[in-house]
Amino acid sequence: MNTFNNIIFIGGIHGVGKSSICSEICNKFNIQHLSASELIKWDELNEDPKNKKVANIPNTQTRLIIGLQQTIKDNQHYLLDGHYCLLNAKSEIVRVPLETFKQINPKLLILILGDVLEIKERLEARDNKRYDLDMLELLQNEELTYAKHLSETLGVELLVGDKNVYSAITNSLTRILNII
Repeated sequence: MNTFNNIIFIGGIHGVGKSSICSEICNKFNIQHLSASELIKWDELNEDPKNKKVANIPNTQTRLIIGLQQTIKDNQHYLLDGHYCLLNAKSEIVRVPLETFKQINPKLLILILGDVLEIKERLEARDNKRYDLDMLELLQNEELTYAKHLSETLGVELLVGDKNVYSAITNSLTRILNII
């Protein structure tokens, strides 16, 4: 089993603003941004790439690890943008398997939270479809619960905050990456 030692994992529900934060972080620290969706080739798995439901979670996680194995280089640090929890085909909230996070072996866990009503509006405008506010709230709460569990289980620091947590992230990354 391959484990990595140069990945920072950043999660949050769809539409919370992970991409914007990742862009800022990667520019400041010369870290490469990786998207879990791109690594698993989400657009190949779904006729509708805007579909948030995952029919086969174990398969997507295997594809993620294979994608990481094909991409990660020892002399580079990476910011992996993904999710702590997913919606399965029945719209049930499912935690990404612990084994996936053990294989990723993150140096730092980050969870971005947001105002669920704002996220709902952003997703609906972006995807041109309706989203259930209660489901988004449940999903964000479960991501928080699971991120805390992963932090304790893996012994890895967890930073939690909204899209304005940037300064705490940069302080932790400076320490973790030994950047002066």
